[in-house]
Amino acid sequence: SKCIGKLLQNTTMVSELDQLKVKHEELRLEKRAIDRETEDTRTKTIEDKRVAEAEIEKIQLDVDSMKEECAELAQKNKNLECQIKSLQAEHEEKKKKQEEDYDNQRRSKQKLQFQEAKLCTKKVNIEKKCDPVEVHKLQIEELKKEVEFNKNEREEVKKIYETEMNKLDNVISKLKFQKKTAEKKLQAAKEDFLKNNANVINLRASSRKELYDKDLLLQRLVLDTARCERTIPDLEASMFVLENMGKK
Repeated sequence: SKCIGKLLQNTTMVSELDQLKVKHEELRLEKRAIDRETEDTRTKTIEDKRVAEAEIEKIQLDVDSMKEECAELAQKNKNLECQIKSLQAEHEEKKKKQEEDYDNQRRSKQKLQFQEAKLCTKKVNIEKKCDPVEVHKLQIEELKKEVEFNKNEREEVKKIYETEMNKLDNVISKLKFQKKTAEKKLQAAKEDFLKNNANVINLRASSRKELYDKDLLLQRLVLDTARCERTIPDLEASMFVLENMGKK
């Protein structure tokens, strides 16, 4: 009967030990799953934070660029407004002088036209008293002089036209060359800006990635250190219990 009792006791102990082993394995697996989920969340937090901060930085660069462009345009608008006022004042001054010149020239012309009309009337009256043949000869000579004068005037006007157009063509040619040169410089400046801007973005991204990767390792070290600080007292307490258990 003693043997049977001892056997039953051993069987009970083995059964209880098996149950404890099962429970221990369940808790160990649960702990590992929780730790894995915690580590995944920690890693995801850092990675998603890195992505979000990269987007924030990109948007901030766009905002800064727009603000800078807006400030430049605002300054240009101020300059244009000043230029408009200056042009308006200059135009009014030229217009006033032109009106004065026109009015003076108009009065002078009217005075001379009136004098010319009187002379023409007087001349016609005199011509009526003269020999028609001699009158026509005189008129022909006068017309010849007018024709010659008109020819000279025509050539002079043509020369003035050619001179003025040559001057303007030279100005246009120079400005076209300057415009072409300015376009090349502007395009090169734009390409340099885009290149440097891309370098800034890439440098910040690579620097941020390097720091985040190291920060992830650092946080793991900090957590592992904290875990050790937490588990060492528990291990010491557990060892104390086990030592007393072994003495019994």
